[in-house]
Amino acid sequence: MKISKEVKVAALAIISGVILYFGVRFLKGTEVFSSNNTFYVVYESVDGLAASNPVLINGLPVGYVEKINLLQNKGNLLMVTLKIEEGIILGDSTAAVLSTSDLLGSKAIVLDVKNITKPLEEGDTLVARNDVGIAELVQAKTLPIVDQLDTTITRINFLLGALVQDTSSVSNTLENVEQTSFQVESMITENRQDLGEVIKNFRKLSETLADEEEGIAPLMARLNAVADKLNEIELQSTVMKIDSTMANLQAITQKIEQQEGTMGKLINDDSLYVNLNQTVADLDSLLVDLKANPKRYVRFSIFGGKE
Repeated sequence: MKISKEVKVAALAIISGVILYFGVRFLKGTEVFSSNNTFYVVYESVDGLAASNPVLINGLPVGYVEKINLLQNKGNLLMVTLKIEEGIILGDSTAAVLSTSDLLGSKAIVLDVKNITKPLEEGDTLVARNDVGIAELVQAKTLPIVDQLDTTITRINFLLGALVQDTSSVSNTLENVEQTSFQVESMITENRQDLGEVIKNFRKLSETLADEEEGIAPLMARLNAVADKLNEIELQSTVMKIDSTMANLQAITQKIEQQEGTMGKLINDDSLYVNLNQTVADLDSLLVDLKANPKRYVRFSIFGGKE
């Protein structure tokens, strides 16, 4: 059967239209032959978000923005329709974060998938959240620097204006600088040989210090060894003194426990305590009797008398 030209043209137009449709969807980032789930999220402002922008989880594309609708009956909020791959499970705590994906300001929606306790079904609405963009961060960091630059430039302008107005001080300053440089040059010329010797000595000193056998490193090692030895000797002497003191204390304690010496007898024998108490009691009785009968102990007469 012979096919007419009209049928061929119509078939070619249909095939071209199908190819164009799927090609445009492919260029927008839409997967043509994959099944997706539809979710919604409502923002107050999308800040340049457009259809076909990616939906990411930890930087991995898992979907795209299908369309954005203006809700005029709800305070001009914007409802974004998301197409998410069928195998991705989202929970009721999952947040759709509107963020900047690169330095050029391209927008993307990043899904913050936390612990899923209640999985969402197709057609549910995600929690909306806006992230701080790179431009806002750069602006926050650069504004203080710009203010400081403005202040510095203002001070420099003021200083230059003062210098321009006072040309005599500028001339004097330049003359002083020129005279100082001439004096420095003369001094260097006169002491060039001495400076060469000083530089040579510094070079020898640095070479000596860098020597692996006689330099600063072996010297420091020797000093550390001497310091360690002194610390060890001092520690041993201290320990020996402590041991000697403890031995003396132990000997004294042993003698006291064995009632040797005066201290041992005083601590372990109560006879001294009893005698002292008896002596004090006798002395007290004597004082009481002396106060009551003084004539018994002391007699005084101008002309003498009998006993």
